[in-house]
Amino acid sequence: MEAVDADDLAAVAERAVRAGGEFLRDEFRNGTVDGEFGTDDVKAAADCAAEARVVSVIRESFPDHALHTEEAGRSGSGRYEWVVDPLDGTNNFAAGLPMFASAVAVVDDGEPVVSAIYEPLPESLYLARRGRGATVNGEPIRLGGGSDLPLEHGTVSFVLGLPAVRDAELRERGEEMIDALDGVCKRVLETWSPCVDWGLLATGRIEGLVSFHPDVYEQYAGSLLAAEAGVESVESERTYVAAGDRETLEALVGALPPAVRPKLE
Repeated sequence: MEAVDADDLAAVAERAVRAGGEFLRDEFRNGTVDGEFGTDDVKAAADCAAEARVVSVIRESFPDHALHTEEAGRSGSGRYEWVVDPLDGTNNFAAGLPMFASAVAVVDDGEPVVSAIYEPLPESLYLARRGRGATVNGEPIRLGGGSDLPLEHGTVSFVLGLPAVRDAELRERGEEMIDALDGVCKRVLETWSPCVDWGLLATGRIEGLVSFHPDVYEQYAGSLLAAEAGVESVESERTYVAAGDRETLEALVGALPPAVRPKLE
């Protein structure tokens, strides 16, 4: 398969997340959520409906590309794969909390090359292209040193992936990580919408982000956005740590229990 220009991928990614996000915005304002409510997750009808809209936009332009979507799973094969989270923050959406997003990432031979995240309520559209920077609503974003706040006065997001939520031992380990982070910052934030957190981090509104067993559907999109915005990061097989500057990154990594601490280079 021939290479596709990143601008073409980004244009479709933007249209796709807008299609999903605008539908979700209207559904959210209607105030009624249909779906299956479990103890650790919600399967909202809006998830599937938003995913159909996202996929339709992608298929119009790239019918031969592979898909990896949260609701329908994997289909197709080839060089490019579109990783789709149609509704990141389903529990928030269902509870009437205005913190959710639609996200896609284009993966080329295992590496994310384009990502788009759309928060429909504040109308924030984040785009990232590997090696070409990141934007929010068309304006370049670049941290350039991170937040002005010292970490002890700052906010750090903690993201516990669904596999860890459903495993008692991993969930307990996650609670230990939260306690450790709480000792070095003012506030540990758990929004239950990682893509919202990525936007906050990329624009310097929070000081750091720690993910434990992150879900691939958000991680590809968010980590590329962060990297292209100038965020410092380090990761292991199960833990990802990011911050606006190296000093904060080192402090966050150093605070974590040794068993889950990624190795700094």
